Amino acid sequence: MKSAAKIALPLILATALGGAANSFAGKDRPPTPEERGKIMKKLEALGYSSPGEIEIEGKYVEVEGVLHTDGKRYELKLDAKTLEVVKRKVDND
Repeated sequence: MKSAAKIALPLILATALGGAANSFAGKDRPPTPEERGKIMKKLEALGYSSPGEIEIEGKYVEVEGVLHTDGKRYELKLDAKTLEVVKRKVDND
């Protein structure tokens, strides 16, 4: 019986702690100053400036209201690791 308890307790703890960790995984947050600098450098290289809001959302960076050299404002979704644009749409707000 003791051997079953030795196995069960770690499994219960791992499940409980894993659930707690997952509850934080989906939280949006602003970029750190270092992250913001890298994001801005990438955006400027692509012809963008003056973003309205930047948030880290899991595996992505969401940029709202960023101005492009074509004169339009866009909402962008960037891959958080590579900072490559994975989605772009005109910001109508």
